[in-house]
Amino acid sequence: MKVRECFLQAVSIVEAGDDARAAWVSMNRKNAPWAAVRAEGGRLIGLLRGDEISARVAAPETFYMAGELAEEEAPSLRALRVSPDAELGEAVLRMEMDGADAALVESEGRPPGVLELARAKAALSG
Repeated sequence: MKVRECFLQAVSIVEAGDDARAAWVSMNRKNAPWAAVRAEGGRLIGLLRGDEISARVAAPETFYMAGELAEEEAPSLRALRVSPDAELGEAVLRMEMDGADAALVESEGRPPGVLELARAKAALSG
């Protein structure tokens, strides 16, 4: 089974210098539960879940850049890129070895979505 055959979550692409609230708004506009945070040059810094951003920007007096949040432990572990043509089993193994619970799936520079480890394992088992 290929990665492209597995359910992928929607993702919004944001820049590291973007305000975290703006990243959250961008995610909500696309109804995307994930934000892929890129540095200059397109390098993936990390993947953020909507709830990870929401928890940090709930107080109006706090200010975070998307890059700051993406560099934290869990989001930075997700800084994996997977091809949609890769074998799903290989992608799962790679995520497990890197300690990631998700990875960005890209095709020709256009990110179609996020592969979540739990969903990928479920697809493999059944």
